[in-house]
Amino acid sequence: MKKITYAMAAAAIAVAGCSPTTYSGFSHPSASRETASRDDTACSVEANQLFPAANFTTTVYGGFHGGYGGYAGGYWGGYPGYWGGSHVQMRDANASMRAEHRQDCMTLKGYTPVTHPICTEAQLNGQNYRPISGAPKPAPNICAIRAQSGGVALVDLNAPV
Repeated sequence: MKKITYAMAAAAIAVAGCSPTTYSGFSHPSASRETASRDDTACSVEANQLFPAANFTTTVYGGFHGGYGGYAGGYWGGYPGYWGGSHVQMRDANASMRAEHRQDCMTLKGYTPVTHPICTEAQLNGQNYRPISGAPKPAPNICAIRAQSGGVALVDLNAPV
């Protein structure tokens, strides 16, 4: 297994300023990470087939912003008013049904939904960690970091390399 370096973890944490502070996944006492990933993909594909994206757009208009007028300093002045800008909002009507079906599918396969915190720089403390195999239950010593492959890896803070 490849080591996850502190520099990469620090970069992930630096970029994480706008990122979530937790990672949600599934736990199974006897599943390997590969099996959990394969099951999750199968459930996601099934959910996408049953509830395909149904995107609807709505244009939201800014409306009219009224002006003002009056006599000041010897002349009539004022502000004429204007029509505000607009933006488009997109909504997927089936997103919640896909998420619910994926969770139900994983539950039927014996998984439990779990949430792990994202590792902080202070927790990593300059140490290197190997990714945990399997799909562990939450524990105070387990947190998530961005893996070299671009995914997320869970590490045990009690087991530095």
